[in-house]
Amino acid sequence: MLNLARANLSNDPLNVAINACVEQASARKHTYDQARGHLGASLIGDDCPRKIQFEWKVATTTFPARVRSIVARGHFFEAESRQLLVDAGFAFAPPEVLSFVAADGLIAGHADGIIINAPAFPGFYLATPALWEHKGLNAKNYRATERDGLAKVFPRYAAQVALYQNFLNVTNPALITITNADTCERLHFTVPFDARRAQEASDRAVQVIEATRADELLPRLDPALEDFRCKMCSHRERCLRYK
Repeated sequence: MLNLARANLSNDPLNVAINACVEQASARKHTYDQARGHLGASLIGDDCPRKIQFEWKVATTTFPARVRSIVARGHFFEAESRQLLVDAGFAFAPPEVLSFVAADGLIAGHADGIIINAPAFPGFYLATPALWEHKGLNAKNYRATERDGLAKVFPRYAAQVALYQNFLNVTNPALITITNADTCERLHFTVPFDARRAQEASDRAVQVIEATRADELLPRLDPALEDFRCKMCSHRERCLRYK
């Protein structure tokens, strides 16, 4: 009798063995990673205040090699998108002006870029200087952002942009570039400065800092950990050990 069942290459012993070696190598490479000495602007807008604390202070978060590759992919698309903008006539400020530090060094951030000159052509005008922020998203999140905007789909990113605009004193509308990691399409749009969002994010950062200094864990996003974001959180097991 013919066996018409198709073999699944992902289950092949060769693939399983090599992936196991890769995971071990990735874990060894990041064994001595240190926790951040500051609360990053990219964390402050997260939905869960307890996750922000863990992300800030815990150095032992273990990410699979696949997740680290997703982060590396984002860095690649950022560099490529920036170069494409430069080739199109955009000019960027030097890297040394992209960082800020606040609250005695406990809050800090580093923007992707600040545009100091933009080309003029029909249908386009960008007041400069303008913050530039890049995100690499899968097709589903790319389309959601295209349809509903950054603040609705990714409030964490919107808070990050507002903090950069505020602390870097670049309050012209920011230019956001989103790369679709599945198709390499790019979406460009502006985000006006939202002073209220920046203040709320700053207040939240202070709340996290004060609670962490007092050895107090802030509430979970969902006390029952049933929310899909809790189920996907890399700190779920650690969170379960505390009330």
